[in-house]
Amino acid sequence: MTLNKLYGLKKYFLNLTQLFETNKLPKVLMFTGKKGQGKFTLTHHLIAFIFDKNNYDLRDGSIKEKNILNNNIKENYNPNVIYFNCSNNNVKIDDIRNLRLNLQKSSINSMNRYIIFDDVECLNENCVNALLKNIEEPSDTNFFILINNQSKIILDTLKSRAIEIMFFLNNAEKIDIIKQLLKDYPIEEKIELANTTLTPGNYFKYNKIILNDKIDVNNDLIFNIEKLLRLSKLRKNIDYVNFAIYLINEHFINKSKKKLNISYYNNRINIIKKLHEMSKLNLNQANLILEIENYI
Repeated sequence: MTLNKLYGLKKYFLNLTQLFETNKLPKVLMFTGKKGQGKFTLTHHLIAFIFDKNNYDLRDGSIKEKNILNNNIKENYNPNVIYFNCSNNNVKIDDIRNLRLNLQKSSINSMNRYIIFDDVECLNENCVNALLKNIEEPSDTNFFILINNQSKIILDTLKSRAIEIMFFLNNAEKIDIIKQLLKDYPIEEKIELANTTLTPGNYFKYNKIILNDKIDVNNDLIFNIEKLLRLSKLRKNIDYVNFAIYLINEHFINKSKKKLNISYYNNRINIIKKLHEMSKLNLNQANLILEIENYI
């Protein structure tokens, strides 16, 4: 999928562009909500509008081909847009200290500069403190957008420095967005759309994993978990762990429909906790699988 079209978040986008047009855009914004709702895509569209609004179609919610921000801002090809992916401990304290030095320099053509921290909740405390020093230094040109995907509890010290916008899509809205996406980016639907509670981004991400890595969701759950954990380690991609967690959630939801049991809830929580610990602490996978089998 490309980022050229915005789906389902138009009201948020129009509010933000209005703030920009009236010179009221906050210096530090925090976009908070579940991963896969489109917060990064909205960020990309907002910056494309800011830098080149003549080549942005507001009515259609799309970035025109001639827009100078048409390419993915994750590539950091534009010196006035700086992107950090904080997941998997990708951002170190030295990265943020170096950012501080760069921000002390004048921006290109004295234009506003936008610094994006994606998965900002994954920053450790030292990195957060270093980031706060950047945020708290007054500047006319530097704007921060912090994308909080709520995978971890974010430090209050960082939250208190930002204007937070909460993103929420109900299930009907999520399914409607997925249907719109399927029209533009048709893929084979391996996850039943009618019953899914996935965000649009995760729906497409997990369908892609199923197709590309030949995952059969009807296979034995333990077999699928083992395969997904191997792929996660091999490709250093947390999406495989998250997909395993989705399959586990679905397994326990189906069990609880047949028989209400508090132990199902506790077992599910324990398994998810173990999976998070494995990805964080690099625990032995064979031992983890044995523990998961006991819970299931």
